[in-house]
Order: sequence, then C-alpha cells, then structure tokens
Amino acid sequence: MHKILTALALGLLVLNVALAADDKGQNDKTADQLIALHGTIQSINEELSSQRAQIGSMRSDINNIDADAAAFRRTVLDELKALRRQNQSLVDSLFAGGQTDGAAGKVSTVTPLRNYDMQTPDGKMFFGQTEFIYVKEANATFEARIDSGAAVSSISAVNITEFERNGKKWFRFHMQANDRDLEMEAPFVRYSDIRQSTKDTLTRRPVVSLNLKIGDFSTASEFTLADRTHMQFPLLIGRTMLQDVAVVDVARSNIQKRADPNGLVILDRDEYNKLKKDGVNPNAAYDERQKNTAGQIAYPSNAYGTNLGTDSNLALPQAVKEREQDPGTVTAQPASKATENKAKVKDKDQDK
Repeated sequence: MHKILTALALGLLVLNVALAADDKGQNDKTADQLIALHGTIQSINEELSSQRAQIGSMRSDINNIDADAAAFRRTVLDELKALRRQNQSLVDSLFAGGQTDGAAGKVSTVTPLRNYDMQTPDGKMFFGQTEFIYVKEANATFEARIDSGAAVSSISAVNITEFERNGKKWFRFHMQANDRDLEMEAPFVRYSDIRQSTKDTLTRRPVVSLNLKIGDFSTASEFTLADRTHMQFPLLIGRTMLQDVAVVDVARSNIQKRADPNGLVILDRDEYNKLKKDGVNPNAAYDERQKNTAGQIAYPSNAYGTNLGTDSNLALPQAVKEREQDPGTVTAQPASKATENKAKVKDKDQDK
C-alpha cells in the first residue's frame, strides 16, 4: 500500500512538472505573438505617417495648382480684354470717318461700337456678382445680388397690402433697408409657389412688375414680394431678368455704371453697417439736396429768414432788405400810420 501511494505521489509530481512546462511554453509562445503583433502595429503606424505626409504634400501641390490656375485665368481674361480693346480701337480707326461706297460715292454711317468690357460680342451685357440697379417705383438705386441659380427675381417687401387701381389688382408694400422705409406700388402679375431649401412646403407669393434701369438699359421685369429684411441684399436678380439680356461674370462686381448716380442708393447690409460704424452717410449729398428742394421744409437761421434751407447759396434774402434796396417798392405800413395818411388825403380833398 505504501508503495502504491508513493507511486501516485511521484505520478502527480511528474504531471505538475509537465503542466508547468506546458504553461511556460504557452506563455513564451503568447509573448512571441504579442511582440510580433506590436511590430506589425508599429509598421502600420509608420506606413500611415508616411501616407499622411504624402497626402499633405499632395494637398499643398493642389493648392499651388489652384492658385496657378486662378492666376492664369486672370491673365487670360486680362489678355482677352486687351485684345477686345485693341480690336475695338482698330475698327474704330478704320471706320472713324465712315466708309465710302466706290460705286455710288456715298458715305455710309457707322453705328458706335460697344464697349467689350461691358458687353459681349453678341450684344449681351456683362453683369458682375453685384450690380447697381435703379428701380423706378422706389426712385432709388439698389446694390443687388446677381444669382443665375434663382429662377425669379425677388425684392424685399413688408406690410404688403392689396388694392385696386383702374379695375386691376395692385400691391402696395414697404422696403426697410439702410435705416430707411421706402414705399412702393406695383401692378400684380401672378402668384408664384416658392419651395425654400429649409422647408418642404410651398409658399405662395405675389409677383409684381417693376421698371428697372441698369446702365443705359431699361426694362420691366417680374419680382416676387418676400421679406428680405435680414438678408444681405434687399434685391435679388434671377433668370427671369438675366435671360437673353446679360452674362454673369462672378469674378467681377458692379460692371455697369449707375443709371442714377446722384439719387438715393441702398447698399448691401454689411457695407452700409461698416460705413455707419465709421460715421459715413452714403446718401449725405442726396439728403442735403432733398432739404433744399422747393416744397420741402425750410430751416430758418437765428435771423428768421436770412437763411432758408441748409445751403446759404440757395437762401432767400430778407424781405426788409429788398424794400430798403428798391425805393419804388410798395411797402406795408403799420395800421396807425396808414390811418393817419388816409386822414391827410381826406383833408386835402375837402380843401379842393
């Protein structure tokens, strides 16, 4: 029995030693696998770092290419403008005095050539991303955004009311921009269903006809009435106005001249706020002229009439000075003096 127990103990000891050896071999194998995995991860990280550096270099190259392309485009546009001006100057010099018909001996008249900086060869106007547009109904010029992506033009309108004129539907509305409130009236054309990008529902808006002038070009165009008070531009020009009339060059701004350079101008919100912050009124000269226009409110000085208005060059002289300088002028007399003169005349008549 003792021998059997001793044999069992020895067997268990051998088994434990074998198991310990197996565990050690397994642990060594696991450690080797972890070391290999760590090396693989490190290799992947190094590869990723290399790829990131390559991507950064490619982005830098792309930015340089974009800058070179933009510079090249500007150079090409400048060269095209120069060529247009040269062609225009050349043709003008050829036809300066008109062409003579050799057979009939007659001189044909030549229509003045267009300015190719402002017009295309086929006669369309160049519009920049913004243009000054005169609206007759407001008697004001607006700095408008030109957007070929918009189907219909739009004008800022609040307090919209419908009324009838000569049996036809009209709309009266106000525009609030540049700290001014402009009232306009325009004839109704139709209703337009507008789908906004932020909403899935359709919004029905009235469309009116407004008379515009851009440079030397005048036209009537359709505008939707919408509240654009909080937008950058109170006036947006869409395809209904641009079609067959103008080509948009987004690299330029305010290409066409102002149709009413001395009138009221409504600037975009940011530009106006910047001028206002600097204490500049873009319509100071216009407001001054309005104050001195006939029929406007008079602003007398302390002399009570010596200087009516804000411009002394347009002031009216005092009536008393006119009476003093012109003795032949009949002047008003006090009531007591007039009564005394009448009594003297009556006494003379009685003596006769």
